[in-house]
Order: sequence, then C-alpha cells, then structure tokens
Amino acid sequence: MTTLLGVALFVLALMVAIFLHEGGHFVTAKLFGMKVERFFLGFGPTVWSFRRGETEYGIKALPLGGFCKIAGMSPYESDSNFLEEDRAARRRAARAGGDDGSGGVAAPPRPEPTDPSRQFRNKPAWQRAVVLAAGSFTHFVVALVLIWVVLVAIGIGTGQATTTVQRTVPTTQSGSPAPAQAAGLRSGDQIVAIDGRRVGSFEELRAALADKGGERITVTYVRDGQEHETTLVAADENGRGFLGFQPTEQTRRVGPIAALPQSADLFWDTTVATVKGLGGLVSGIADRMSAPQPEPGVGGGGGGGDGTGGPIGIVGITRLAGQAVASNQWAIFIAILIQLNIVVGVFNLLPLPPMDGGYLAFVGWQVLTRREVDLRKVVPVAALIVGLLVMLTVGLVWLDITNPVPDPFR
Repeated sequence: MTTLLGVALFVLALMVAIFLHEGGHFVTAKLFGMKVERFFLGFGPTVWSFRRGETEYGIKALPLGGFCKIAGMSPYESDSNFLEEDRAARRRAARAGGDDGSGGVAAPPRPEPTDPSRQFRNKPAWQRAVVLAAGSFTHFVVALVLIWVVLVAIGIGTGQATTTVQRTVPTTQSGSPAPAQAAGLRSGDQIVAIDGRRVGSFEELRAALADKGGERITVTYVRDGQEHETTLVAADENGRGFLGFQPTEQTRRVGPIAALPQSADLFWDTTVATVKGLGGLVSGIADRMSAPQPEPGVGGGGGGGDGTGGPIGIVGITRLAGQAVASNQWAIFIAILIQLNIVVGVFNLLPLPPMDGGYLAFVGWQVLTRREVDLRKVVPVAALIVGLLVMLTVGLVWLDITNPVPDPFR
C-alpha cells in the first residue's frame, strides 16, 4: 500500500460524508414536501450541473463542502430563485440584446412562485428541526456503522501486547537512538525469533531479551508474509535488552449482535470526548504552536513536531490517513473516519450561525417566544463566525505544513 492510495481513499470518504450530510437535508426536506431548489457538492464556480424536476443538481469547483438550497429558509430571500442554468441563459440573452422583448434571444420563462405551504419557514417547527439536524444525524449513523464494522470485522483490543510492531520509538530512556528504528524495523513487522529462539507472545519476547542488554543479536521478523533478519545491538535498560518499539494490542472480534450495544457505548464515549475536546481547541492550538521541533534524525519520521497533542487540520488528518493505509493499519484508518464524522456532526450542531445548530437555535427561539429571529441582524454575527472559522482552518493548515505531527507508524 502507498500513502497516495490512503490519501485518495480518505478524500473519497470525505466526499461521501459531505454527500450524505447534504443528502440528509435533501431527503427530509422532500419527505415533508419542501421545495429543494439546488443540491450541490462543493463551492465556487459551477463545473457541471443538470436539472431534474424542480431541483438542480451539480458539482462546483472547490470540493470544500456542499449545500442543499431549500425554498423559504429566509423570509427576506427573493422567491425568484432561478436555477443556475436559468441565470446563465438570462445572462446570455442580455448579452445578445436583452430579454425584454426588444430583440435578441428570449430568456427562459420565470419560474412560478413557490407555494407558501412548501416553503421551509412555513412548515411546523418539528419538521424544520428534523431537516436541520438530519445532516449531523447522517454523520452519527456513519460513525456507528463504522464502529460496528471495526468490532465485527477487525476486533477490539484485549489489553494483551503482541510481538507485532505498532510503531518504533526514536530514542531510549538515556537519549541514544533506539535499535529497532535504526535497524529498519517498522510498523506491522512481527518479531518471531531472537537469536533463533522462537517467540510467540510479548512475554516470551521479553524473556528472550532479558539478558541481552548491550549484546549484538539477530532479530527475525515477518513482513508482508516473508521472514527477514536484521542484526542490532540491544539497548541496555536497567539490565534488560531493549529494542525500542511499541507493540500492537491483541484484538478480539465481537459477534454481529453483541456488537450493537458495544457500538453504541463506544460511540457515546467518543462523542463525549469530542465535546470536551472542543472546549480545549484554542489551548490545543497554542500547544501545537509552541511544540519544539525535534532534533535531526530523532523525530518520529514525520519531519516535524513532537505530536504531543493539539488539534490537527485537514492536511494533517489526510496525511495521517495516508500513512495508516501505507502501514496497512486499516483499523486506525477507519478510526480516523469515525472520529472525523463525529467531530463534524458535533461541530455542526453548535448553536452558532451559520451552522445547522444555529438555525436549530432560531427554531427553538421561535417556539418559545412566538417570534421569528430577524436574520438581517444575525448576518454580521454569522460573518464574524465564518471569518474566525476561516482563520482557524488556515492556521491549522499552516501548522500541518510547518510543524507536522510525526508519522506514528515508523
């Protein structure tokens, strides 16, 4: 496997998540009889679109999200929300001589005004709330399904270490280079013998290294189904031989039925941890900015920061997903997708405009006070929040590039 394949798979999974998110809004809006005018993936200039019925579907140039345009979400919007192809035809008609009947190419007929009963703002509050929450709900469903897949197909840790390398460490406790990394051992390698002595468990491996501190030994390991050997000098740590790697944990698969409640428990625990993590977002960025650069040759192989914590931007997440696939760590790759879906789902429900959670808060306010929120007054607040989000995104991308988290699989 290659890192590029992992990156491509992650980007594909991200686009599917965006499609499902907007699809949640689309399906529920249609279910309640609302008029959906546009369903697009991406932002910016339109690359391709087509019209089917009353809805225009398409793809835009910047794959940074998507949108589902439902008629009547704002009482101040014009009812003449022409589809993109209609607007383009009108522009062509105007350039050719006008569309007012004085000559030139006739413009397409204006669409009929939307029936008030099909407009979003005129639907019952509970229907509007369902439509707004449907996007995040799809992320939570995806996360639950992926957790179930991991439990059934891959398994969960039992707490028992194995002889398979999860990652190598750069240095020993004394600060000297760790022998495993220097000898070329890497994530996924399974150690099967020390100086010809077969080892089948981590305890047997520790026993085989007990009196090898400071000695040159031959390590036999399996990589991609083939046995290999490497010679190294075991580090001496308190009289015991030390190779310098973190072992993978033994896993246990769960039956399809038993996995259902366990999936719900793991989903809840991860969601709670995500909510708590959002509270430390600013301090986490500060930690990453102040993290020291590792000395040459000592870093974890990622070429940057020490990975001591802090949020990771989309560039860093994409890189990590690619590294996981390159190291054949599919469980970690799926775990990244699970965490991403939960983070996006929770973040989108924050009661801040222009998030779906902000509009949900408006619906709640209307139910409690019997008054609509004046969206014209909300625009400056929404613009400020969007600006802060853009700054956050740009800042995390800059950190991902200038101070990347080290490759944890080396």
